[in-house]
Amino acid sequence: MQLPHKLLRNLHLAASPFIGAFVYSGALRANETFLAIVQWGVFPLVAAAGLAMWLGPRLARRGRAGGARG
Repeated sequence: MQLPHKLLRNLHLAASPFIGAFVYSGALRANETFLAIVQWGVFPLVAAAGLAMWLGPRLARRGRAGGARG
């Protein structure tokens, strides 16, 4: 299933401020709960959405052009 580009972009933009708060706020970085949420939830989500937006069209083209190989 391929997510629409607009949904991926909005997800990426909505989650990115949490990483900014993590980087620039010492008080939030000291909070163990916030640290775990950012490291195990937000960062992988932002990275996956970014990679999907970046590589998604290229992989979709390759999938359509290659067909079933084997």
